[in-house]
Amino acid sequence: MVSKLAVLGSPIAHSKSPIIHMAAYRVLGLDWRYDRIEARKGSLKPLLDDQDEDSLGFSVTMPLKEEAFRVSEAVDEPSRLTGAVNTLLRTPTGWAGFNTDVFGIIQAIEAARLREIKKVLIIGSGATANSALVALKSFAPDANIQVHARNSATRESLVSFAKSLGFKVKVAGRIDQSAKRVDLTISTLPAHSLDSLADELLAKRSWQPKGALFDVAYQPWPSAISKLWLRDHKPVVSGIEMLYWQAIAQIRIFTSGSPQNPLVQEAAVLEAMRHAIETISENEAL
Repeated sequence: MVSKLAVLGSPIAHSKSPIIHMAAYRVLGLDWRYDRIEARKGSLKPLLDDQDEDSLGFSVTMPLKEEAFRVSEAVDEPSRLTGAVNTLLRTPTGWAGFNTDVFGIIQAIEAARLREIKKVLIIGSGATANSALVALKSFAPDANIQVHARNSATRESLVSFAKSLGFKVKVAGRIDQSAKRVDLTISTLPAHSLDSLADELLAKRSWQPKGALFDVAYQPWPSAISKLWLRDHKPVVSGIEMLYWQAIAQIRIFTSGSPQNPLVQEAAVLEAMRHAIETISENEAL
């Protein structure tokens, strides 16, 4: 029996998850299939109810992470803290929910070996922003947080969540002003959301960011906003690094039931993921 897995969300056609998951399964010798399934908000529960026993689990992306949390029979601690699930595992009693985004953010940023992080700007106030705050609690627990988001309701919710984690937090004004004062800017917005701002600031030769940038968007890369940091030779972390590591944690879950159990050939899996994405990128450029 071939176990079936998939990434669920909308839009989903350009997701790179099938590429990296299948690359990992080949290294691990797993006869598994991993697909994309277009699933709009409100459609998750009926979709899960319609699955047969061959469906081992799912990756979950926008706009379904909060919905995945609600349908989970049990959740891990990062999911409980954030109220968001990005991984579903079939169990005898129902679907277990996990949040591997937190792990992915931690691994991606720690690999960049940034200097001490005292001030952080978070752009956006969705599920990934919540995960970023939980991740920051791991490697920058005393950081002062600024939040910039257009949606006042979700912005205030994120500010309250940051305070509940013990952070000092305030609402940021202009992104360009805040980014000149912080050690790390984290953009949790979808691709192209900051393109207009980036074009405006690129025209201002005198504008310079202070610290590093972590942009969860990775397609296209470099993103327009990341070019500002690259122009000034500041550290930049692409969301593709988060994608690799959250996927590794997902595969740990799918193979062992826990994100804490490293894969037998984890270094080889990561290398295969990188190679698969690099190959696709090279072919797209031709």
